[in-house]
Amino acid sequence: MVLNKFISGFAMLAFGLVFCACSDGGKTAGTSEESEGVVAIKDREIAGVSQKGPFLTGASVTVQGVDCKTMELTGEHFESVVKSDKGDYNVDSITLSSTCALFEVSGYFLNEVTGVKSSDGITLQAITNLKNRKSVNVNILTSLEYARVKNLVAEKGMIFADAKKQAEKEVLASFGIAGATRETSEFENLNIFEKGDGNAALLAVSVMMLASAGDANLAERLDEYSATIAKNGTLDERSKTELANWARTAEASSELDSIRKNIERWGFAESVPTFENYVKTLADDDSTSTAQCNTDGTDESELGEWIDERDGQIYSTVKIGCQIWMAQNLNYETESSYCYNDSLKYCDKYGRLYTWEKAMDVCPSGWRLPDSTDWKTLVATVGGWSNAGKNLKSRSGWSYFEKVDDYDFSVLPGGFRHNGGSFNLEGNSAYLWVASESPDADSYALSIVIENASIDSFSDGLKDNGYSVRCIKNLN
Repeated sequence: MVLNKFISGFAMLAFGLVFCACSDGGKTAGTSEESEGVVAIKDREIAGVSQKGPFLTGASVTVQGVDCKTMELTGEHFESVVKSDKGDYNVDSITLSSTCALFEVSGYFLNEVTGVKSSDGITLQAITNLKNRKSVNVNILTSLEYARVKNLVAEKGMIFADAKKQAEKEVLASFGIAGATRETSEFENLNIFEKGDGNAALLAVSVMMLASAGDANLAERLDEYSATIAKNGTLDERSKTELANWARTAEASSELDSIRKNIERWGFAESVPTFENYVKTLADDDSTSTAQCNTDGTDESELGEWIDERDGQIYSTVKIGCQIWMAQNLNYETESSYCYNDSLKYCDKYGRLYTWEKAMDVCPSGWRLPDSTDWKTLVATVGGWSNAGKNLKSRSGWSYFEKVDDYDFSVLPGGFRHNGGSFNLEGNSAYLWVASESPDADSYALSIVIENASIDSFSDGLKDNGYSVRCIKNLN
């Protein structure tokens, strides 16, 4: 009896195993795509716009999976096409084993300079993380950053998000643009048919790339620029000068107006973003002209003196490269100027603190408040942004941080005055106005903040704050 029960139980078990093996198309029970491999993105629909000018109807769109850590393609591939001449597209049912993806659009586009269809096609890319995304715009900036992101992740070991942030800053800086996409944070959010500084920056770069090359040579130029930025994090000086020369010509002629009218005639934008400001910024960059100061870090400083006839004060001056600077902060008393802690002893030590509006016209005749180009030239001459802080700081007067004052520029930590009337950071930081407004907000202007061995490019400061002023001599 016991044996019969054992045989019966064994038969039922065998039957169950056979049934399971035969069910679900012959797969073992519980198996599915998810259990056979990790699925990071499943059945996602991604929409976006593809723009050089806008890609035209029928341009091909592909999405490929990318390993976020190695930047290698995973072999996953999806296809679609551009739906209208506005460049819009969507790709359905995207399923990926990694959250990163490469978008590519290939085809003809509307040329901003001529206003009509391009004579040749082009391919643009965008590398992105789809984890929290349902839209991806593909444009000239996403394409310029792509190879740089790959290099920073695969060769430098950076995580994807940090590589994206660094690459975006480097691409914008290559075209003389800083901080334009703060409110959007990523290039794949930008759209040349929408308002905003980031969108204006995109349109400016798109125009400059095309106008200085022509659409017949655009693909070659894009490859060249992408490779240079990928390797060095910036364009070479020849390329920057070439772009700046076109910008100067365009600013002096009516070409920028013609480009704006072309884009308006397409009827895709209620208001074309003010891209002209960024073209003009590059045109005004004297560091890209043929007559440049020596910026190889080998210049020696030359000291002198200058008397301000307005009040008889004597200032030390220093020649660094081709530039002549006051080697002290300005201490001319006028309205909207202040002594730190409202004490004259600090004016004697650090000079006065001025609002930005007053700083713009407080330098004496023959001198001016330096703009961003002046500062870029100085920083390049004294060893670059990573060394400029210590090389420009006075050897004494600082609470801490390395300082060597190799160029006799002698920056002192005069702190600043907040627009509410309080004072802060005397002994620790130097805040100096730049004659350039912030591209992000009307109430802010650019400033130089010196604290440690490096200077982190330009900072925004409220125009009503009180910062120090260093004047630079007009040499024209």
